[in-house]
Amino acid sequence: MAQTDNAHIADTKMQVSLPSIGLYDAPRDDAGLDTQCLFGEGFTVTGQKGDFYHGKLSTDGYEGYVPKVGLTPYMTDATHRVIVPRSLVTRRADIKSGMMFGLSLGAQVTVLDNADLTTASQTAHILTPQGDGFMPWRHLVPRDHVVADWVAIAESLLGTPYGWGGRDSGGLDCSALVQLALQTVGVFAPRDSGPQAANLGNPIADDALLKRGDLIFWKGHVGIMQDAVNLLHANAYHMQVASENLRNAMPRIAQEAGDVTTRRRILPI
Repeated sequence: MAQTDNAHIADTKMQVSLPSIGLYDAPRDDAGLDTQCLFGEGFTVTGQKGDFYHGKLSTDGYEGYVPKVGLTPYMTDATHRVIVPRSLVTRRADIKSGMMFGLSLGAQVTVLDNADLTTASQTAHILTPQGDGFMPWRHLVPRDHVVADWVAIAESLLGTPYGWGGRDSGGLDCSALVQLALQTVGVFAPRDSGPQAANLGNPIADDALLKRGDLIFWKGHVGIMQDAVNLLHANAYHMQVASENLRNAMPRIAQEAGDVTTRRRILPI
């Protein structure tokens, strides 16, 4: 159990109010980054210590410490989520009105005037802790929307910088790439590659022909097959999300992570 004070705030539900905030393994600015919480996600507080709250992220249940400055009292359930790698929020329904902040794929927003996407309005009016904001409708989907090809979402992040513990399109790691992409097809994925390997999909034989959407796991690493040959993964060799021939990549990855531990098939694509 976390060592926290002011336990009277336990079970208080809050909401991420910054584009993203770090979740750490200790209540210190120099603590190890475990993951990131994205705008609009819920966070249940279990205690506090100094400038940090301790609690659990609603999206995947990850527990740790987050800076208090990044959370606000829970406003309302989000209606939509960001479906593109990154989108900008402006002050008014005018692209020239000035930017407020950017939001990553997976960020959750509350649309105030839920107009139909087929109307003439191209701008969604959203609620933010900083006041009203506006963003492109075509960058949003309803929270329960399911895409046709989740691997295409992962591919849209090609070139995104690699960042250990990152879960934001400004920089993310291998398991975050999988988690964020699978979220768009309605599949819950644990945050880390170990639990992903144990819980996602079904194992496939070592000699089975690989297909688009299959996951390849090593100890501490995961990649997504784009087809029978090419692997998409956020990795510390390229220091970005990269696509490469699996056969060529395997000897290099084996030097750091050993042999493949499992291959998993999630959904037919």
